[in-house]
Amino acid sequence: MNDKRAFWIAAAIVGAITLARIAVLIVSPLNLYPDEAQYWSWSLALDWGYFSKPPFIAWLIRATTSICGDGEACIRIGSPLLHGATALVLYAIGKLLYDTRAGLWTAIVYITTPGVSYSSGLISTDVPLLFFWAVALLAFLKAMRSKGRASYGWAALCGVAIGLGLLSKYAMLYFVLGVALTTLIVPESRRLILSWRGGLMALIAFFVFHPNLVWNLHHGFATVTHTANNADWARGSLHLMGPFEFLLGQFGVFGPVMMGGYLYALWRVMRGQDREANSRILLCFSLPALVIIVCQAAIADANANWAAAAYIAATPLVVHALMPFVRGLVLKASVAFNVLVMIAIMAFAASPSLAAQAGFANAYKRLLGWRGLGAAVVYEASKGRYQAIVTDNRSLMASLLYYARPRDIPILMWNRDEQVSNHFEMTSPLTPATSGRVLLITDKTDASHVLATFKHSLRIGDFNADLGGGKKRTTHLYEAEGYGSDVSKRDESMPRR
Repeated sequence: MNDKRAFWIAAAIVGAITLARIAVLIVSPLNLYPDEAQYWSWSLALDWGYFSKPPFIAWLIRATTSICGDGEACIRIGSPLLHGATALVLYAIGKLLYDTRAGLWTAIVYITTPGVSYSSGLISTDVPLLFFWAVALLAFLKAMRSKGRASYGWAALCGVAIGLGLLSKYAMLYFVLGVALTTLIVPESRRLILSWRGGLMALIAFFVFHPNLVWNLHHGFATVTHTANNADWARGSLHLMGPFEFLLGQFGVFGPVMMGGYLYALWRVMRGQDREANSRILLCFSLPALVIIVCQAAIADANANWAAAAYIAATPLVVHALMPFVRGLVLKASVAFNVLVMIAIMAFAASPSLAAQAGFANAYKRLLGWRGLGAAVVYEASKGRYQAIVTDNRSLMASLLYYARPRDIPILMWNRDEQVSNHFEMTSPLTPATSGRVLLITDKTDASHVLATFKHSLRIGDFNADLGGGKKRTTHLYEAEGYGSDVSKRDESMPRR
């Protein structure tokens, strides 16, 4: 198969799947989940950083919504588009390291991976991270193999991609660990890193990323601290089942056959059956994230997507290992299985009731009910007697910022202890200056500790969101007044209008 034909086959398959995913976004009734709504709210006020994440996700959403509006589909459309672009970059990586056929299958495997299929229906920081990781890896490999000006150009591109990757998610630091490992075992990498090209790469990466460091410096290193708190090592304890549960989750993220293929590829390299330097390079860029998150899972919690960056390098490695295995039938069977999973995921996104009938209601419960709650809050707020809408929950606040529109009063975050633990507590806190009547929204069954900070309060109703599968989410609405008043003189009764 010639290079040109292979590329156009890859582009056609990736393009068709991407268009299908965009079509699903357009028809899907799924609401934004709270993190997505929070990223959208960030996009309204562009900055070099935010409390819990670097800024690129907000920039991406601003770019897409400035073109097609702020509907859910337009907020999310960057996800399938960037995943499609990542697949084509991976085509180039597979072709560079092995051959054209490996490049074609690498693109097909990536675009059909279960984790990518699910991620393509949402907008998250992993999406730009994976794209910039793939670009950085391709540029790094090209810089190692090129000479003269071309090598400097690829080194510069690698630096830009590393910097933008760090502006997407700090997990891009795993790429730096991969570079360090290759420097130890691959002479070409060592010559690159210890040359002027390596210095140029590092300098450009720092230059691109440094505005976020400056933002953190001016905000008490909020994002860095939040990232460290997520690891929760201070309160962690040995959890022997954690690594097993995390690794089991990877069979769902990468696909059961592909994850098994990764372990097989690792075994082949360790046993010396695969002596190719390219395979060792790909292991250097995939193992650090997996090993570190396995250790994290042994100490504290670890989400299944935390090692997602590992699969950029893992995909061409596994394709190379499985292509000759049983004449490529195992690889083809893996893709066929993943395609079936992809179709199911798209069908569930288009019809959440179908997901509930299939027993997957739990996977979509955070994506339902927010639009109805927003409408209920807007209706109550429109009665015109409130100074603000107040909530004590980050997820509620993020969702209300998007779905409780239009409104002419602000949404504020209740935070009595004044210890900042999320973006809204930092930027939109409720203060005693807002002492008038507010509409308080909470999902706590017992909200007494919140109500105790107001002089008067009155429960005015509940909103029950149907999440499918017999599940519901209940949110409570209160009128409250006199925030920050002398709580010892609190009056439970509150005069109605």
